[in-house]
Amino acid sequence: MASIKSRIIFVTFSLLFALGMVVVCAALMAFYHDKELLIASNDASITAFEGQINTEISALEKNALDLALMGDVYYSQGKSQKVGDFFTAQILKNYPNSMGNGLYFLPYKIYQTQKIACIHAVWSENSKIEMLASCVNKTFDYFKQNWYSEIKKDLEEGRRVSWSKPYKSTQLGILMTTVGAGVYDKDELVGMATVDWELDTILKAILKIKPTPNSFVLFADKTNDYIIATTEPGIDNSAVMGKSLQTMTWYSDELKEGVHFEYKGVKYIPYIKRLNNSMFLIVNVPLFELFDNAVHHLYVLLSVLLISTLFIVFVLYQILKRNINQPIDTLTDIAQKISRGDLDRTIELNEPSELAKLATAFNKMKTDIKTHLTELAKVSMEKEKMESELAIAKTIQDSVLPKDFPKNEFFELMASMTPAREVGGDFYDFFPIDENHFGIVMADVCGKGITAALYMMSAKTVIKNMLQAGYPLKEAIEKANDSLCNNSAPLMFVTAFVGVLDLKSGKIEYINAGHCPPLLKTKKEYKYIDVVKNMVLGVKSGYEYNLGEILLQKNDRLFLYTDGVTEAQTKEHKFFGEQRLLEVLNQKELSLSETLESIYENIYKFAQDAPQFDDITMMIVEFYRKK
Repeated sequence: MASIKSRIIFVTFSLLFALGMVVVCAALMAFYHDKELLIASNDASITAFEGQINTEISALEKNALDLALMGDVYYSQGKSQKVGDFFTAQILKNYPNSMGNGLYFLPYKIYQTQKIACIHAVWSENSKIEMLASCVNKTFDYFKQNWYSEIKKDLEEGRRVSWSKPYKSTQLGILMTTVGAGVYDKDELVGMATVDWELDTILKAILKIKPTPNSFVLFADKTNDYIIATTEPGIDNSAVMGKSLQTMTWYSDELKEGVHFEYKGVKYIPYIKRLNNSMFLIVNVPLFELFDNAVHHLYVLLSVLLISTLFIVFVLYQILKRNINQPIDTLTDIAQKISRGDLDRTIELNEPSELAKLATAFNKMKTDIKTHLTELAKVSMEKEKMESELAIAKTIQDSVLPKDFPKNEFFELMASMTPAREVGGDFYDFFPIDENHFGIVMADVCGKGITAALYMMSAKTVIKNMLQAGYPLKEAIEKANDSLCNNSAPLMFVTAFVGVLDLKSGKIEYINAGHCPPLLKTKKEYKYIDVVKNMVLGVKSGYEYNLGEILLQKNDRLFLYTDGVTEAQTKEHKFFGEQRLLEVLNQKELSLSETLESIYENIYKFAQDAPQFDDITMMIVEFYRKK
């Protein structure tokens, strides 16, 4: 081993052995990696399909909830047939993927002498919206429909939305299901909003899923133990549709995704995808078909890697026989200089070719380091700029909120706003309108960030300007709403409670635009006010708002707040809630400022170390006297 030749031979064959081991390990790793990729690839495609269906399901549930909200308004605002037709048609227009939607009321809830009361909009064959004739002429006995009974039962048990068992439409002969949400008069269920979903189109796509030639699919409703469709060989799909899952001999409730099972002498790996409406999809793929390509790739890869290793060792043996000390020393010297920060030095080395490539790699690395340092400095500057803009936005937001709280012979007012980590859209305002009237505002702009803060400033300004311009409250808010609709950013709106206090009588005229209900303290107890409801600001131009009235007696208090109070959460996502707020307010008699501090302290204690996700904004007014 003293000679250079013997050392070269020893090193070469040692490398040959080592590289041979690496080749084997690399081939085996590639084999297992191929298996994982095949499993992941199938899972990704099936998951993508699952995501499409879940997106559709979520849209349909939102459709039902939106229509239910409109149903609440329809029920509480006079039960006009034209209004109901408009709501259902408008919601259907916004959700073109549904077959139809409607409002179905419990017996005698709409008409005291008429049991049947429904409004249903459907897409016609020429893609126009029509009202269901049997609802229009009051002949559709929906009380006998299974979907109605199933959804009604779930809603009465407190479910937010409910899906019916799949069923065949008697009129259209297609497989469909219905999702429903409750329509309430206060806390009483008076009806339901329903949306129909055609399953036949989804089934066509599901039954085409076939990752390998002998794969098969099961699509079912687990909650209702109902088979919708299967592509299992030898099974008549129409014969098993609607039957129990136990009909499938291979199926078990203990079936787990990725854990193979044996069926008819073949091992399958199941992909189980649970949908948001309790339906689920199982794709069973034979293991031997799934990994057949991976085994083939293993053999090919072993052959290629072994041949490549032999070639590399031969080339290495030839290079080692040459005198490579000088280029290595050159590279080492320059690399050390680069490591000390000399990024302007360039390595010039043309041979041997391998070391010349290494020199090129060093030069590229040096250039990349310089580029990275430049980009890092740029990113740092942009981050500082963004943080500066956020700080300025927070300062602006804080500066527009009034801090000089009034206290006089007529009333006293206190307010506070504790912002979340990001710039939010909560705001409060108070201002004199004339010598006998005083305006109060509590509002919450949807969204976070600078856009919400700027929109907040716009909303605050337009509401105040309209009231101080002398417009009556109703006209002022309607003008403010029109202004916000004409100039609002996309998807932005405001919930607001706007009131005008008569300093002589103690009467407060107010408009509640989709905002949290305030609390009124008379004598020694706070209670929630059953407010007159209206649509939020900035959504629909020309909307007519309805006034409400509150009469304050001496020493009565009015407490206003945003949803950041009741929706404060713990790390376990438990809400502070309206009931807890009521209990805190009724604990003991405190001054106005002490009341606000007590509520915030209770929220802080309740949330513990959970981050604050929304602004916490509160206002309290105490009326002193009546003239």
